[in-house]
Amino acid sequence: MSFSIIPIRDLETIMKKPGTILIDLRDEEDYQKGHIRGAKNIPYERWQIEKETWTHRYTTVIFYCERGNQSMYAAKEMNKQGYFAISIAGGYQGYRVWRAAQDHCG
Repeated sequence: MSFSIIPIRDLETIMKKPGTILIDLRDEEDYQKGHIRGAKNIPYERWQIEKETWTHRYTTVIFYCERGNQSMYAAKEMNKQGYFAISIAGGYQGYRVWRAAQDHCG
């Protein structure tokens, strides 16, 4: 299995594939303030505990955090467990910048 870092612009295409889950690793408070549509919130600290017993059968697992560091680690760990794991480059901050640019352009 492999691990990838993708630009935010590729997220929508990947999310259309069956068996894909998007996981927001930020804490619940940050998630409630704003998140990428369709994301499930599993705070990083909780994910670290749960990763050893992860039994979900997703084809693709996409992670993001605030800036991308924790999500890269999470994707690498899930890769070791046999998942196709992805981290979003720039995390939620990158998403916000991209979203603002999209809104500004039309």
